[in-house]
Amino acid sequence: MGAEIIGIDPTEVRTSAQGAAFRVGTTAGYDHPTNGYQEFIYVKTAEAITGAGYGCVFIDPNSTEMLDTTATTPGTKGPGSRCGWAMAAIASGGFGWLQIYGKATVRTLASAARGTRLNTTATAGVLDDDGTAGAEQIVGVCLGTATGGAEANNADAYLSYPVVSVTL
Repeated sequence: MGAEIIGIDPTEVRTSAQGAAFRVGTTAGYDHPTNGYQEFIYVKTAEAITGAGYGCVFIDPNSTEMLDTTATTPGTKGPGSRCGWAMAAIASGGFGWLQIYGKATVRTLASAARGTRLNTTATAGVLDDDGTAGAEQIVGVCLGTATGGAEANNADAYLSYPVVSVTL
């Protein structure tokens, strides 16, 4: 990404000291010339959003955190909770954009298959198709191609307002 999209840069982040550049919860969409329509939501983090980017993140505009099998335990941030994908690392208490719709890049474990159910893992922000007991299914995300033999950013994913679903 890195380019300005109708007044926003989805990779731009701000610290808590800098304050928000937009109202938390603001959504912005863009008809990308090669990826089609994409949509983003502006959030404030409750913890650092880390890693190589493209991690799956629980959306609560004021207390966003990385998704893993602990963060999505039923009764905390379980079924029906919205999620999106970070475009960049965001410091705890910071502000940034998450992608919630359109062609996207998502972080998956090794050998995640095309067109299969994806679920949370013990690795924060990373999804897999392994169906581990206790993991939560994430609906509204699918892979257009399989992920290779190692954990990777899969650039051929599609988002449709993803949410946490049932515990496996």
